[in-house]
Amino acid sequence: MKDVCIVYAGTKFDTRYIVQKRRQLDHYCSVPTRLTVLTDDPATVVGLGLRDTRAVLLPDWPLSGRELWWFKVYMFASRDYIDWYGPVLYLDLDTVIVGDIAHFWTHEPQSFMILQDFNRAFISDYPVSNSSVMRFDPDQHHEIHRNFDQNWHAVIRQFRGDQDYLTNWFKTHEGMQWWPREWCMSYKWEILHGGSKHGGQTVRYPEDYYQPDVDWIVPEQCSVVVFHGKPMLYDTHFGMTRVC
Repeated sequence: MKDVCIVYAGTKFDTRYIVQKRRQLDHYCSVPTRLTVLTDDPATVVGLGLRDTRAVLLPDWPLSGRELWWFKVYMFASRDYIDWYGPVLYLDLDTVIVGDIAHFWTHEPQSFMILQDFNRAFISDYPVSNSSVMRFDPDQHHEIHRNFDQNWHAVIRQFRGDQDYLTNWFKTHEGMQWWPREWCMSYKWEILHGGSKHGGQTVRYPEDYYQPDVDWIVPEQCSVVVFHGKPMLYDTHFGMTRVC
């Protein structure tokens, strides 16, 4: 049984995102999985009645709005707080599994795996990590959680979000590697119409896309498509047709 983790907190996402994760894991993953939902509302998660799914209560950190992404840091807490089977694969709620992800547990097994930020589409050596898809050994990296838990005021002031915190953390801690680029891809910058020529809010159709006549292109090696920012997953035809 392989561990998969998601975070469900606040009101930005509804329970559809939890249900589709369980269904997609059942549909695409060739190894059995247990889905752990770190949440501020365990009763709602349990009430969904999903198989091989558990709810773990988040700590009472005073976070709200965009700050809720900091709850991801809790997954690095020691086994005194969360009991895991083994290596944990974390997925953002607004990701879509499109292929088998079993190899995400066997690739570079000694490393902390994380994405290179999707600005890589325009700057190949972009030095920031993206925390939408991560894998870690639950017997390591507890200091990431402990440092935040003890210094969260200072950490939030210093860093815009958890992925900037993790990027900085691994500047002085060894063991981090980026996933192969095509395994996890950005919907709006790398999949939609074959990818965009630049990012930001000024991308125009059709001139700013490489293949505007094609709705989307998912490379054969791609297993996870990531929706970051806008559009939201369920606001797209791709999202509506790809969830199970």
